[in-house]
Amino acid sequence: MERVLTKFDEFPRHQIGNTFDSVVDGSQHWSDGFYFTMGDDTGRVAWFMGLRLHVNNDVIDGFVCTALDGRQHNMRWSRRLRPAIDDIAVGPMSVEIQEGLRRLRTVCTANEYGQAYDLVWEGVHHPYNEDHVQVFVNGRLHSDRSNYDQVMSVSGWIEVDGERIVVDDWTGVRDHSWGIGNQTGGPRTSVVAPPPVHAAAPGLRQWCWYRLPDRSIFWQFHHAGGRSPYTKLETRCVYPYGDPRESFAYTSLDYEVEFVRIDGKNTRRLKSSIVHLTRPDGVVESYRSEPISYPLYLQGGGYHNGFDDTLGRGVYRGDFHHEGEVWEIDRVTSIVTPKPTDLNRWHYAEAWGRCTNLADPSDTGSGHLESVVLGPYEGL
Repeated sequence: MERVLTKFDEFPRHQIGNTFDSVVDGSQHWSDGFYFTMGDDTGRVAWFMGLRLHVNNDVIDGFVCTALDGRQHNMRWSRRLRPAIDDIAVGPMSVEIQEGLRRLRTVCTANEYGQAYDLVWEGVHHPYNEDHVQVFVNGRLHSDRSNYDQVMSVSGWIEVDGERIVVDDWTGVRDHSWGIGNQTGGPRTSVVAPPPVHAAAPGLRQWCWYRLPDRSIFWQFHHAGGRSPYTKLETRCVYPYGDPRESFAYTSLDYEVEFVRIDGKNTRRLKSSIVHLTRPDGVVESYRSEPISYPLYLQGGGYHNGFDDTLGRGVYRGDFHHEGEVWEIDRVTSIVTPKPTDLNRWHYAEAWGRCTNLADPSDTGSGHLESVVLGPYEGL
């Protein structure tokens, strides 16, 4: 079979003997792509967008989900990846890398789902390279994920349901990840032996990036509550471009959490949390983190068996495919869908959030707030 060259093959960055038309691993769950989020400081808008290449499945797909005034607007697009593998675009959506690791532009032209945008994403700080995670099951590489994150200043405009909203230096967060994932490429095979011991569920999971006046802070953790140890913990404080201060990891994290209550009982929806972060010099910084937008369900973007066929992202649905809908949502778990949809109302409901330093209320900002409970958690 004749090898295919791509535009990226011009760069002296090859890692294997093949061209950039293929990747080193043949898994159908391999993907590489972008995740962009932003919101306004009032919480009226929570905007989430993604675009991914699934090289081994010959698929590129993308989504946009916008939570606005009690409605979630969803659209999902998919096409055959080749021969247009060099075009980071699907349907009306595209991503332009204007300066690597620093500035990107996302565009979506008018379409039947009533969402469009033209946004420039300018990095506030150097990207943060998260820990590389590999998971082996029965000796087989099950997942292998690398990603870097960056808080952004976003300008341009979005249109949703006939309303054009000007975006002027809004806070945004982007993530570029690649590898073998758990939520791409269709269902996992059922022909392999089950693991002798199943991995524990994460419990409370938080993944948060906030832009404060002179820095950005990040934490992620998995915790089953009580005296249980963290099964994942990562933190960072990073400073803007041009700031001579060095970024650092906090040495410890403790937290208090309050859930939304219904009929006198805790739900899994976050009301607020207080996170205590210890700096290397021993000083403890305490922040209140709380959602300010409506929840946004990434299942509307194809995650968690999204798409109408319930197969999720990275699946070949023909050379060109698109679909979308609008859901009526509230701030807890109510969702009204125009077509039958098997929704997990607790699973990965993202939000735009506000973070406030308890020692200095003027030290505040907004950012990406993910707080979900997956599996058992003490007190729920």
